[in-house]
Amino acid sequence: MEARSVWLPKRGHSLDEYEDAGAADPALGRFAIADGATESSFAGPWARLLADGFVSAAGPQPGRWSDWLPALQQRWLEQFRDKELAWYAEAKLEDGAFATFLGLTLCAPTGFFMERRKWHAVAVGDGCLFQVRDNELYRPFPIERAEDFGNTPWLIGSRNDSSKSLRQKELRAKGDWRTGDCFWLMTDALAQWFLTDIEACGTPWTKLEAVLGSDDSQERFADWVEDQRDRQALKNDDVTLIVVNV
Repeated sequence: MEARSVWLPKRGHSLDEYEDAGAADPALGRFAIADGATESSFAGPWARLLADGFVSAAGPQPGRWSDWLPALQQRWLEQFRDKELAWYAEAKLEDGAFATFLGLTLCAPTGFFMERRKWHAVAVGDGCLFQVRDNELYRPFPIERAEDFGNTPWLIGSRNDSSKSLRQKELRAKGDWRTGDCFWLMTDALAQWFLTDIEACGTPWTKLEAVLGSDDSQERFADWVEDQRDRQALKNDDVTLIVVNV
């Protein structure tokens, strides 16, 4: 497996204000993206903990939230609990940070089960996964239409979310993969553009491949995103993309 990642903060915002996150471990077949909610405090660090925590969790694949999420919630709190904060920041700290999340695991075939090439995904909110096979969209998850994006996606909280509440918010999916498949993981603004282009009979993955197919892919991606923003084809939001080629 090969994974590439590119990203860009909102226009008018610094790199320090970027609140998305992405993580990838092709050796484990594990990938994740998260999108911190701007209205909550310290959302960027929370998004990074979620993405990194999923990818590095023990076991063949992260299953129950209770197996890996509580430790991340504790780590997030410890980062800020002893810092001197303004009174309004203290109140925000009590509320916690929030983020959408999408995690993908590609299970490698082994032993007598070489034909069993499976993937599993879990989503809370509007981060999206698109599986492309033979130059066609084979599987979208969890959102299938551009019009289905809204302003109040489900979020994972750093303070009060329990496994029980997350089971009510989560969506899970599984499928098969084969050599030549490509998985595109992206946060909401880019995912909405992706689906809009598909609905206009386009092949957005070929447009992105043209941008990413060079040594300076991060710079070219930044230029492309700004151009799409100028055309009002892409919302001005943090953008994160991970591409997994099998």
